[in-house]
Amino acid sequence: MSLDVTNPTPEETSKDPRRHDNVSFAETALRLGGKSADEARRTGALDAADDQVEALFAERHRTTASPVHRAVWENRVPTELFSMTTSPVADDVRRMMNDSLATVRRHRRDGTLYNEAGKLTDTVLSELGEAGYWGALVDKRYGGCGLPFQNFASFLTRMATIEPTVAGLASVHGCIGAVDPIRTFGSAAQKERYLPLLASGRRLSAFALTEPGAGSDLTALRTTAVRDGDSYVVNGEKLFITNA
Repeated sequence: MSLDVTNPTPEETSKDPRRHDNVSFAETALRLGGKSADEARRTGALDAADDQVEALFAERHRTTASPVHRAVWENRVPTELFSMTTSPVADDVRRMMNDSLATVRRHRRDGTLYNEAGKLTDTVLSELGEAGYWGALVDKRYGGCGLPFQNFASFLTRMATIEPTVAGLASVHGCIGAVDPIRTFGSAAQKERYLPLLASGRRLSAFALTEPGAGSDLTALRTTAVRDGDSYVVNGEKLFITNA
């Protein structure tokens, strides 16, 4: 994915139908809906941050080029983009899929999938790692399978018919967890250090957004992470941590 690190031009901002007089659509909508000024302002700040991130991407990768945006704002629905095709997979990748599915089926049949606390056992996590399950989306050069996302989605659908929790863990691990951000934005050193660990399952990524006073409202987050030498000092409280 190519990136454009320039900020949006005034012309680009003026063409955005969601903005009016430098106030985001989200902030305006909340104010008109009777929300408090503080909530509208904080949501508007989040919306503005989204716009700044949008400007980092090449134009063809921005929201304005997406099928949904075109359908809403341009009355164009490119239906051909909604048909998903999968690519043939190599024998070793197919073996990973079959071994992973068989592992979960066996433990589910034997009643050994979960421990007394209701979590997947370390044995299950380890066996899935040996099968290559956690490295499905990691490039082969880092010890993964390099599975195209279309095939990954189809594979997780099959896994979900056996045990949805196992499918969900791989989705978080590979997508909103550490794998995809490091693959997409990580430095060469970060990829060399972390991707082999993530591919093997020796490290499983988690997702910790929710706090006592914040969920989808990122501007209300209060947890801080301050670098201290080679470590980070984290202060705050998190709830509902996926993959914890």
